[in-house]
Formats: sequence, C-alpha cells, structure tokens
Amino acid sequence: MKPSTAKRAYCPSCGEEVDVFIMIAGGEERPHCSQCGLILDEKSLEGKKRTLDTVFIAEDSYSLRSALSEILVSRKIAKNVVEAGDGREFLAKITDAFKKGANVSLVILDVNMPNIDGINAAKTLRALEEGFRRQSKVPILFFSVVKCDENFKRFLQMLTPSAYLNKGKEGTPEQLAERVYQIIKRLLEK
Repeated sequence: MKPSTAKRAYCPSCGEEVDVFIMIAGGEERPHCSQCGLILDEKSLEGKKRTLDTVFIAEDSYSLRSALSEILVSRKIAKNVVEAGDGREFLAKITDAFKKGANVSLVILDVNMPNIDGINAAKTLRALEEGFRRQSKVPILFFSVVKCDENFKRFLQMLTPSAYLNKGKEGTPEQLAERVYQIIKRLLEK
C-alpha cells in the first residue's frame, strides 16, 4: 500500500467523497476507496461490456426496484430482471430459478427488508448454491443507507463475490440506478 497523491475522490459505492489509498497490483497503481475498498479507476473497465442473463433485485421500495430494472434492461446490462419486494419473495423466486437451471448472473439485495433481510437472504442464497451444486457463486450487490463498517466488510469477504453500495439519503431512484450501473461493472470484473 502506498499513500495517494489524490487525497480524496468520489466513490460511487459510498456515494460521497472519500479518502483514497493506492495499492499496487500487477505492477500498476490502483486507487481504492478507504471506506469500502472499491477500485476507483476507469482504465480497467474499458472494453469489458457484457450483457448479463438474469439479475435478481430484492428491494422493498417499488420505485427504486422499477428504476433499477429499467436501467439494467434499457442499457443492455441484463437480458432479464426478476424483482422481489422482500427477502422471502426473493428466496422463493431464486430457488425456482435454480430448480429450472437458470443462469443467474447477479443478485442485488437491500440490506434492510421486511420478512427476511438482505444479510439472511444472502446467507441462504449461498446455502442454496451449495445445495443445488452450482459451479460458481452469484455475485451479490448489497444496498444500505448505513455506512459500510468493519463488521460488514468482513461479511462481504465471507460472501465473495460481493460488493456494497450506500443508497445515500438524497437523489432520485434514477441517480441511484446510475451508481448501481457503475458498481455492477466493477463487481463483474472481480
């Protein structure tokens, strides 16, 4: 790790200006967010556009869920989006998809949802993947209005591949959907 010359930068995951630290990977200096660890450079994303088969979104806000679905499909990020209003509905729908052998490319989970929250839904998802003998784990993008603390960072590592996005308290669902788009590109690169 090396101190950064650019002390602060905007992190789309945290939704705010953050301190930056530099890590060297493969002989290249890469700036990272000091709060969530997200790589902040755009260079590594060039030419890696990929359309996902199916994305699941579990979010209790209908307007946010709809905006995310619309941006994922309209920008050809995803061919298909399956929406759920809470963790219980998400788990029922993803279990059905696994039974049918569907190719699930990404899961977006709100951390605070009714019935079953995002954390327990994610733990159950990993158990389902094992039970269905899935060859690879589905990347998970978590949403929350709470900042990513050390405990949540450890949780993210336990559920790798996963990432975190702070919803923020301001802005429209469309603005948040744009930030989600940026994070999805980074998450899929891992």
